[in-house]
Amino acid sequence: MKVYKNNLVLFYKDILIGAYELTDLKTYERYKEQGNLLILKSLKENIDINSQLYTYFLFCNRIFKRKKEGLGIWTSDYEMFLNCIFALIKLKILEEDDSVLIVGKKKSIKKYNVS
Repeated sequence: MKVYKNNLVLFYKDILIGAYELTDLKTYERYKEQGNLLILKSLKENIDINSQLYTYFLFCNRIFKRKKEGLGIWTSDYEMFLNCIFALIKLKILEEDDSVLIVGKKKSIKKYNVS
């Protein structure tokens, strides 16, 4: 039996940075909302949009450089990268079609005979 799950795949500067599993709890809309919340939280802390943009790009560029050089990236950094990408999409700096792809993931499940 084959079970198909979807993955959210993120690109930055045409390099695949990471893939995130989409589930009933971790939906595409929920991931998008994380970018919105990052913007709003920053605004509440009196961080202007230009400073936010600079920070989001700086972080994404560092992750891009680490990925390109084959260096390790912490899970928390992948999560922050996801937030930054969706914040940049929300602010219409990045195009969603150029940064985000949802793909099916094929996974095999073995059947067991119970006698």
